[in-house]
Amino acid sequence: MKAQQKQILVNSLLAYGAFGLVQVAYRIVAGWTRSLRIRRMLKDTPAGHGNEGPMEWLKSMRANFHRIHDWRVDICKGLTVAKNTGFRWSTEGHSVYVNDPNCIRHFLKDEFQKYSKPDATDPFWRYLIQFLGKGIFAAPHGVGSPDGGQSWSRMRKTSAQIFNRKNFNTLMQEVFVSKAEALQKWLESFPENEPVDIQLGFFNFTMDSIMKIFFGEEVDTQAGQQNKYGQAFDVAHGALFLHARAVIPFNMFAGLLLPWPFNGMVKTLHDYLSPQYRTFRRAVRVLDEEADRLVKKCRDDPRLLQRRDLLALFLQTEKENNYSTTFLKEMVLNLVIAGRDTTACALSWIFLELARNPEVQDRLRAEIKEKLPPGAALDMQSLAHNKLPYLHGVLYEALRLWPPVPMDPKKAYADDIFPDGTKIPKGVTVVFAPYILGRDPARYPEPLTFRPERWIPFSAPSPYDFPVFQAGPRICLGLDMAIFEAKVATVQLIRHLRFALAPGQDLSYGHKATMNVRNGTKDELLVCVKCASL
Repeated sequence: MKAQQKQILVNSLLAYGAFGLVQVAYRIVAGWTRSLRIRRMLKDTPAGHGNEGPMEWLKSMRANFHRIHDWRVDICKGLTVAKNTGFRWSTEGHSVYVNDPNCIRHFLKDEFQKYSKPDATDPFWRYLIQFLGKGIFAAPHGVGSPDGGQSWSRMRKTSAQIFNRKNFNTLMQEVFVSKAEALQKWLESFPENEPVDIQLGFFNFTMDSIMKIFFGEEVDTQAGQQNKYGQAFDVAHGALFLHARAVIPFNMFAGLLLPWPFNGMVKTLHDYLSPQYRTFRRAVRVLDEEADRLVKKCRDDPRLLQRRDLLALFLQTEKENNYSTTFLKEMVLNLVIAGRDTTACALSWIFLELARNPEVQDRLRAEIKEKLPPGAALDMQSLAHNKLPYLHGVLYEALRLWPPVPMDPKKAYADDIFPDGTKIPKGVTVVFAPYILGRDPARYPEPLTFRPERWIPFSAPSPYDFPVFQAGPRICLGLDMAIFEAKVATVQLIRHLRFALAPGQDLSYGHKATMNVRNGTKDELLVCVKCASL
């Protein structure tokens, strides 16, 4: 009997071994075939400079990771499209950078249904989905979506209706002004000429604003009040990128060379052996617990129908829409990541340039003094581009040079041909990079010079030529909200304070999904603050 059981075990192991070998062999052959097809379709597309061979771009990128966005500018110089060739034995690593506005319009609008978010097999998206769930930012659309994009369309339509409500916009204006005043007082609490991390102030300002506008929760982190949701959000965001960047090569090879179910098991085990991943998961649990608390608090609020915050406005229509708690949590979290970090980063770069260019700061202060003296109301009308053209120019010039989201990838879920004749095979990643477009000397003479005057008089650029806020059906819902928030904070601070860069800093950019300011090894921007007498 024992001999028979032993033989059954041996036969089972041999059978599984054969199954595993066939499975891995099939993956390699299928991957090679698909990769060969991609390479053949892209054979007439010029390669990024220095990246002609398969995966040559990876070695080059790793050597230039400290200047990753400028590396992208370098490899695309003079090219309207540029390919990076991926692995020979896999569809991974194949990408096309697109710098032609007509082609950008093509895949963001005209053929919108063919290009969507990556799926769960993507080595980075695997972790982002764990963070964001199925909310509006992560939800796919078009042929790349299991439901054809119905979930995304529903979320988009509902969110757009709320963002256009007058009571929501009134609350938004009130909160931004109040929180900007708190930011000013925080900066004034430091001794004159003592270096202060203004970027930290901006991230606190935007999170405090978001907590009130999206959740109806009054928080004052500038005054030292603890914000569990905000802290967990920052920890999860940072740990996610550190972990994903470190394990992507391992996950790619494990997914290829290990048979099911060991490929998934080994990836999961490898994740949990990582301190960064465990930190990420702990932070995600805190986010979930805090979101549960906020949703329950809102549902139980007897004044729910009088509230104007985003969560309450969703719950006011809950009966007809049948929202689940999970849907509400993921929906709001996605809007937080889309609207909080982006504006904080934009403000950080605005004030870096104002501190670096005192003549620009002085001219902006003079415009504010003339058009908006202390006591004048800050609202959509008073901060419009035709009322404060130089302020608007400062904002757009900072967004041109330092876009908060410097690049954005889409996955092609069907074969396609761009207007310029470029063939796009199914499975390739298509990338548009506002950072590259904003530094193109053909579009902007002397592109590295910070010159707000180039936006005066203001003529709104095509969103496909200036895709800082995305473009097409997925264009940023909070575009007007973000511009207004940045203008309110800028006016409030420039009205009362002068800013100069603290000496001895090594300033560059960080490497998260959003582009923050980095000083050496720290995410910070140190400025010295003085009182400004208008």
